[in-house]
Amino acid sequence: MKKYYKIIFLFIVFLFVFSIYKLFPKQKLNYIALGDSVAEGRNPYGETGYGYADYFYQQLKENGKIKNYTKKYSHSGYTTTDVINDIIRDGNIKRDLRESDLVTISIGANDFLHSINLKNVDIGNIALYRKNIESIFPSIDDCIKEVRKYAQNKIYIIGYYNPVPFLFNMGEEQVDNLFDYIDKEYQKIADKYNCTYISNYELFKEHPEYLPNPMDIHPNLKGYEAMAEKLYEEYQRQTSKKY
Repeated sequence: MKKYYKIIFLFIVFLFVFSIYKLFPKQKLNYIALGDSVAEGRNPYGETGYGYADYFYQQLKENGKIKNYTKKYSHSGYTTTDVINDIIRDGNIKRDLRESDLVTISIGANDFLHSINLKNVDIGNIALYRKNIESIFPSIDDCIKEVRKYAQNKIYIIGYYNPVPFLFNMGEEQVDNLFDYIDKEYQKIADKYNCTYISNYELFKEHPEYLPNPMDIHPNLKGYEAMAEKLYEEYQRQTSKKY
């Protein structure tokens, strides 16, 4: 009889521990930031430092939710092809993505910027810009597909702002329509691969001071911090909803 009670007791303990595990899953995250100079944290004056990924990491760390963090796979000038090639060729990236709990990626801006003449940006070329953007989204799709092949947990796709507001010599409606299209296409890709899309166009439209250097397309620290706040708010919303 004692043996029978002992088995029952051990079974109850097992159920209790299992329930705790299911209710309160592991909180320590492996976080990887992928992408271009915006992911890397390049500032408006050509220096690389604190970016949105670093601010997001800091918020996770302050709340005791981070185990490992790296942005070593983010590089200035990177295109979708660069990210794909790195993943294909580098076993370390494959391993780290497999072990990741959370990935952020900002990619596609350089693909677009390489396809236009920044010295001659005006409303007369709006159809060309749209066509160029349309041609780039299949590559962005391929890039996210490659990342998702190895990263099985949370992926956040970080959206872009108007990177050249001082050069877009066109009406507000045309710019809004262009970025509305961009946001919708990113959202489609995010939905396709079960990712979360974080739009940033309206954020920078409301705060042009986040892009202080008219000769550079990168945000200042306040801009990066604001991007991280949006990202963390969405992360909190998802985790609180889940648990």
